[in-house]
Amino acid sequence: MSTAVVPVDLGKIRGLQRVTSAAGFFEICALDHLSDFAELLGRDPASFADVVTAKDALVRALSPSVSAWLLDARYGLHAVATGALPGAVGLMSTIEDEDYSIPEGPRRTRYREGWGLRQIKLAGADVAKLLWFYRPDGDAATAEHQRYVVRSLADECARLSLPLVVEPIWYPLPGEDPAFSRWRAARVDGILRSAFEANSLGVDMLKVEFPGYVDSQQGRDNAAAACKELDAGISVPWVILSAGVGYADFKTQVEIACRAGASGYLAGRSIWRDAVSTHDPAARDAAVAEARARLDELNAITRANGRPYVAAHSLPDVLATMPDGWFTAWHPVD
Repeated sequence: MSTAVVPVDLGKIRGLQRVTSAAGFFEICALDHLSDFAELLGRDPASFADVVTAKDALVRALSPSVSAWLLDARYGLHAVATGALPGAVGLMSTIEDEDYSIPEGPRRTRYREGWGLRQIKLAGADVAKLLWFYRPDGDAATAEHQRYVVRSLADECARLSLPLVVEPIWYPLPGEDPAFSRWRAARVDGILRSAFEANSLGVDMLKVEFPGYVDSQQGRDNAAAACKELDAGISVPWVILSAGVGYADFKTQVEIACRAGASGYLAGRSIWRDAVSTHDPAARDAAVAEARARLDELNAITRANGRPYVAAHSLPDVLATMPDGWFTAWHPVD
């Protein structure tokens, strides 16, 4: 086993500390949704103020049960300015401009116009997140472009001392049918390979699709084995995303993933969908309370089964990498 001292990056250490719970788990609610969130409001059309107001209310109501929020620049970061996001709760922000409509053919990352990593850092976010569509078995030029995207963002995040979370997404290519068992099996393998690839490109954390299915005992057993393979093949902390599945299934997925080494979850619609799509005030209050209960239950599952993540280093390593006057060589941010 190597005894090399790990370089200390104060910004990344602090950023990852800020989005974990006191016990070291990622208990994070995602609210970076764009058009799909607006559609849930049931207004034709929902105004900019409608969406911002609804997200602000949700952040305010659910913050006591999360370690951090994932928010978008267009509608979500207003919650910092209004005080809906408490100072004790961490903040992740997205860099991409994406939705859940998947076009035909190869897919490349689309950045939000006028928004970048430096702004994410200056806005006070602790971590940046990238949604990363990746099919290396498809168009070779697109696959190389997507690898370049992660490498370049990882390099810039290193210069900014800003942790980078990557969310690999395996998507169907033309002619593939996600309903077929052959595609479902290829998807599981693709989720693992994409995670391994992203891990090798310098990311700090992975937000991963659940590598399997939980609709049968055999499916759950296979998924548990895939999660263990995933954990063994990466060197960074990882969490499970919800992808909008039903809450009961997601709860099962979190337990399986945490038992295999995951350090929590980063989930959205499976938790709060009803709290947004319900429009009667009394029913909406009940749905918000249910969302809180779901978060609390997921937190309990995570803490009982997951692997805590500690961003800090040992004192001897810190003394070795931060000697007297260390700050004179601390890299500047342009």
